[in-house]
Amino acid sequence: MKFATPFIAIASIAVLAACSTPLDPGAEKVRVVSAAEKANCESLGVVSTDQQLGHNKASNSMNRAINEVSRRGGNAMYLVFAGTSGLDGAAVTAEALRCKQG
Repeated sequence: MKFATPFIAIASIAVLAACSTPLDPGAEKVRVVSAAEKANCESLGVVSTDQQLGHNKASNSMNRAINEVSRRGGNAMYLVFAGTSGLDGAAVTAEALRCKQG
């Protein structure tokens, strides 16, 4: 039984690492804007995400950033950086924005 406890812990971590990050309800409305477009938007601060484990690291990191923008009440984001992080991870840094519609 002593062997089972570490095995269960490792298996649980592996399962969690393989999970994808879905978009929160409403987050699908967040769009990426250009520098010119962001001039007409209110800044809600900087969002940074980093995904080191699991599959689809780039997609998960981007979805986490989009979700955070949406949680802050934003409807747009200006990408500052989207690329690799660490040995095999993915990171996104963006400015969360609230832009006028239309």
